[in-house]
Amino acid sequence: MIPRKAALHLTPKAREIFRKLIEATGSEGIKLKYEMSSQHALRMAFKFDLIKDAKTELSFDDEGVSLEVLDDGVTPKPPAESWNDDLPKLYIDSGAFMKVLGGKLDVKVNPETGDIIPLLFDREGNEMDPNA
Repeated sequence: MIPRKAALHLTPKAREIFRKLIEATGSEGIKLKYEMSSQHALRMAFKFDLIKDAKTELSFDDEGVSLEVLDDGVTPKPPAESWNDDLPKLYIDSGAFMKVLGGKLDVKVNPETGDIIPLLFDREGNEMDPNA
């Protein structure tokens, strides 16, 4: 069954940065993960990984979110139209799916390091703490 709506809403800024990153690296997509922080002991973190080979790096349970919009330039392309379009996507790792379901994803770029930092918001607009 194909969902009617994407599991996660992407801001226009996030969509644009992901498209540029995928194009610049030749990746097949980006994967949003939820795992142990590499910088802070005993803390969880949201992380991005570039997907070089979707066949080996994605599982059946990972959910794709289209980076494309409809002809109006605003409305996200729904899963029914993007499911098998073979275009790069943001994939939500199965371990992060329930944590981010129904939320909104924005990104912040650290001006000193260039790191892309995920900002996730719940349905009420509150920033999600990966450890909550």
